Amino acid sequence: MKQSRFYILFFFVVCIGLFCSCLSNDDDAQWSKFNGVYVTVGGDNIRGYKLYTDFGAILVPTEESLNRIPWLKEVQRAIVSFNLLDENENTTQLEDGKTYDVILNSTNGMNQQIPTFTVHVDTLSEEYQIFGQDSIQLKNKSIYSLDKTAEAFYIKNGYMNIVPTFEYDLYKPVFFLLYYDGEKDIDTSNNKLNLNLYFNNSIQSSNNSISSFISLEMPGEIYYKFQDKGMNDDDLIDVYLNSETVSGQEQIHCKMALKDFMLP
Repeated sequence: MKQSRFYILFFFVVCIGLFCSCLSNDDDAQWSKFNGVYVTVGGDNIRGYKLYTDFGAILVPTEESLNRIPWLKEVQRAIVSFNLLDENENTTQLEDGKTYDVILNSTNGMNQQIPTFTVHVDTLSEEYQIFGQDSIQLKNKSIYSLDKTAEAFYIKNGYMNIVPTFEYDLYKPVFFLLYYDGEKDIDTSNNKLNLNLYFNNSIQSSNNSISSFISLEMPGEIYYKFQDKGMNDDDLIDVYLNSETVSGQEQIHCKMALKDFMLP
């Protein structure tokens, strides 16, 4: 693989807590009814934007509130805070599959970008075989650990979500990606998927470490390989993620529906 494909900027998201400052001219604090909601951003300026939550509800932000957070249109994943429009203002629980019109809270600190990585490599691909020069094996580094709890490892709306702990330098880029063998790691006969985590922090050593929620785009070809074998969107797949850690190789597991592998 060409070296340039590894250069994905890492944006730190250190969510110590969400806070709210004043929005109105009369200094009345306006708190959101829904805070810290993880979403995948979809759409464009022509079709409009939708925010697909990790629990299945779909949010349609008003144009005015979205324009106050212009960076949200440029990212794939984010954490947002919002209120529902008047007709749903008494709703306390958002439902899977339902669409809601919302007013995003543009107060400083109420919304965050999720570090998102979109490179994935089939090590059997012609491109990697020609240009890769075994770069994954040569440059892959160890993280400290992966959070193994259910809420810290799952796939939704086409993104795998994990919480690794790793060393970093504030002034150096961090790279994550998924890699796999397109033949043996996609087991369509047994509904199993095996993926591997690549990590490089661009440094030799550091005294700084961090645990960060990150998202990695799922390879689109995996969805179609399972679908071509007759699987339906609601069929479940055992997903395993392998990573090199300071204590050796670790593997975490989750069971997800095939539809979760696809982008909205």
